Amino acid sequence: MKQLSILVITICFLLLFGCSPQNNKNQNDERILVVLSLDGFRWDYPKIHGTPQLDQMALEGVKAERMIPSFPSTTFANHYTMATGLYPDHHGILVNRFYDPILKETYNETGKRSTVEEGKFYGGEPIWVTAEKQGIKTATFFWVGSEADVQGIRPTYWKRYEHNFPYEQRLDTVIAWLNMPEETRPRLIMWYFDEPDSSGHRYGPENDSLQPVIHRVDSLIGVFRSKLTSLPIADKVDFIVVSDHGMATLSPDRQIILDQFVDTAMITFIDGWNPTMNLIVKDEFEEKVYDTFKKVPHLHVWKHGEAPEHLHHGTHPRTHDMTLLADDGWSIFWSWTVNSARGTHGYDIKNTDVHAIFYGVGESFKIDTIVSPFQNIHLYPLMADILDLEPAKVDGNLDSIKMVLK
Repeated sequence: MKQLSILVITICFLLLFGCSPQNNKNQNDERILVVLSLDGFRWDYPKIHGTPQLDQMALEGVKAERMIPSFPSTTFANHYTMATGLYPDHHGILVNRFYDPILKETYNETGKRSTVEEGKFYGGEPIWVTAEKQGIKTATFFWVGSEADVQGIRPTYWKRYEHNFPYEQRLDTVIAWLNMPEETRPRLIMWYFDEPDSSGHRYGPENDSLQPVIHRVDSLIGVFRSKLTSLPIADKVDFIVVSDHGMATLSPDRQIILDQFVDTAMITFIDGWNPTMNLIVKDEFEEKVYDTFKKVPHLHVWKHGEAPEHLHHGTHPRTHDMTLLADDGWSIFWSWTVNSARGTHGYDIKNTDVHAIFYGVGESFKIDTIVSPFQNIHLYPLMADILDLEPAKVDGNLDSIKMVLK
């Protein structure tokens, strides 16, 4: 009788403690994560323009009131920040095109896009590299950095950027990846739409002409989710929709023409464009240029390493000698770059117009939940947790975003 009691106690102990943690880990190991980025999708577009598919995602999952981008609130900087969990000042992809004073080369130079595929420009460890190192296959479709051999590693499946590649074909390719046999199927997929950013620049964020573009990308989310439900692995898939930044309204009445204040012969390199730039200034003119720009209304200028703390900007060699930033809603141009754009981004991250979206749906996420704003540096640890990866050391942390998880 005593032996029987011991046996019963042992079985209960194993059922209660022995199986549960390992069970959870095995289930987590099987999760598949799909992340879609909608370039320039401002956090309040659903309210302004109407997005029934994103609204449905929020009901079935979780959304953030806003997701806060990193500075500068530009496309390349923030896509690579979401992938690495590092501020742009720490991973080095600060703007879409820049000069590296150490390599003495220009990244993404006009007519020489091959540099985008060179891993030497990219700091940090993107999530697909973390996953591949730990034996998980990954796939990317136009995500910044994923064309490069970062740390000598690329995703198992990746696409070279083609701006006009149809959205529907991108969607079908992602479904095809998910439909692969288990041994070849990627468990992390990251893909990208360039809208509504392009139209936001053209029309402005609150213009009615933007609405059809918003409705189109929203409807494609519905198409993707519908096709996903027909797959036998649908219950294993977590789906995240994010954006890199929002969009602020511009006016031709709020423009600063920089070469009306300084002689461009004093400047060696100009990286970035409206509303933020990094400059290399000839040594003998640095103080003169700095003092001049300090006096220009609606313009901020910081020497290397002197930017406000909340921007986490200005220590990387690629930020050069000084950084310029326009006041919210103001534009900075050189006389040869003035344009008629009605919207832009790149402003101080305290400006909510440049804030982004986050939606998550699937077994990992809460249901019908809205969470407080968080920074996009925390996406990397979230993705690593869902895929049960050992994360690299990053600026983000799971504690700041775990409220989205069940």
